[in-house]
Amino acid sequence: MKREIHKLGFGTWQFGGENIIGGKHKGWGYIDDKEAIQAVHLALDHGIQFFDTADSYGEGRSEEILGKAFQSYPNANYIICTKFGNRNDNDGNYFQDFSPEWLEKAVINSLERLKIDCIDVLLFHSPPDDFDWKNYDVTIIDRLTQKGYIKKYGVSSKTLKGALKVANDKFGSVIEAIFNALDRRAEEYLFNNHIALNSEFIARVPLASGFLNQKYLYKTPDFAENDWRHYLPEKDKSWLLESARKLAFLDELPGGITVSALRYVLHHSGVGVVIPGMRNAEQVKANFQAVELGALAPEVVEKIKQAVPDVPAHWKF
Repeated sequence: MKREIHKLGFGTWQFGGENIIGGKHKGWGYIDDKEAIQAVHLALDHGIQFFDTADSYGEGRSEEILGKAFQSYPNANYIICTKFGNRNDNDGNYFQDFSPEWLEKAVINSLERLKIDCIDVLLFHSPPDDFDWKNYDVTIIDRLTQKGYIKKYGVSSKTLKGALKVANDKFGSVIEAIFNALDRRAEEYLFNNHIALNSEFIARVPLASGFLNQKYLYKTPDFAENDWRHYLPEKDKSWLLESARKLAFLDELPGGITVSALRYVLHHSGVGVVIPGMRNAEQVKANFQAVELGALAPEVVEKIKQAVPDVPAHWKF
């Protein structure tokens, strides 16, 4: 089996279902638990090991679905990455809490939902870009590591700017950030950064929030009201759609544009793991094609860069 199978992870944001945080839709709409569990089982059967989740995906529902799925595979060799920091108070008001006290409680809660003894990777979930990493007290993390509750820790950054600060402040050993065929800024800011090279990189949003999809090459998406993309600013939605259509030539390759776009990320030397979301068996099979087909030809990679040379100005920092 090609080594890239170990770089293909399984994102589970969608397992949270209809997810409302701070009064805003932050999920992907309806999810069928049975289909989700079948997708996890198929992924395990195909050799996928890395599963990415978070305590805020459906207020723990994503973790619970994974926990149920793993019960049928007690001897499977899987790696769990979960996140913490986004929570609601007793009145249902959203706030971020990265305190050591909450970190410990969050870890214990996640272990219970996932039905496991140890979290392989614990990530701070979308903290502010200017978070003071240098002065964060990691005593509790060290203690939980010594107890065997955590193996590694790091940050899932909301933006590339935030990821760069994490790298420069040398916090943890794992960075999760956006990287896809449309938004390739990680190549400049992280993959060529000698400090960031000391961290394992998890590529999130590898399919540009689903815009790198064959059906959107020909029609405008109509996202449901319980899908967070319904509320994307129109200028972002337009840029993603227009840019994806500039890569229509990828749809001529085996597997189509989605598989081809995933190949771009999966086979990149700067990527440790890539976590496309998969909600059913069909998506697992499609994503596995990206492993089987191997890396894109150099001329195709160059054509991608020429077709979409940069992100829009309002995304830059």
